[in-house]
Amino acid sequence: MKLFLVGMLLLLVVPSLSAQHLYPNHFRTGVGFAYILEGDNSGALFSQQYNRELTDKIHFAVSGEYLSSSRYDHQRSIFTSRKAFVMFDTSVFFDLTETGRYTIKFGFGPAVRRRSELDLVKGTGGGGGGTITPGVATDEVFVHIREKDIGGKAVFESDFFNDNRLFFGMRASGYMYNKGTAIFAVGLNMGYSF
Repeated sequence: MKLFLVGMLLLLVVPSLSAQHLYPNHFRTGVGFAYILEGDNSGALFSQQYNRELTDKIHFAVSGEYLSSSRYDHQRSIFTSRKAFVMFDTSVFFDLTETGRYTIKFGFGPAVRRRSELDLVKGTGGGGGGTITPGVATDEVFVHIREKDIGGKAVFESDFFNDNRLFFGMRASGYMYNKGTAIFAVGLNMGYSF
């Protein structure tokens, strides 16, 4: 069984080691919709990514992303939650399929973020940490939290090529961290190969 697995790995990797793509570097920018699982927040996610093809099937990427989200209470005419995240990650991508017109790939890797949160909570808010300021009503407070978190990211991505260098695509990504809330995002991106 081990010999079979090693043989399959060699069939996938060895032929592609000497077959670099004509343009191995890719820069992409994207915008998306992000849903923050805890607190029912949603917002816009802006991303920048540099991607380098290591082989025909394996890519390495470095990303920087900014997420701004909020929750608005229409009855009270007040924002009950506002969150801003600055996130950085490195990922390894594997091509699930690639043709001359499109690629579909899956990636994962470690991630870090800096989060700033402002939430309106009932009670004294003393259990969650952070800085507390009085809320609108006497039985609620605003809790301000600024933290650094580490975690991971998983991405499912597709790119469509209209010529050799320009491309556009779609992306679905999930982020999990040691503290704070998880994030799910979908978006569109476009880029340039060089």
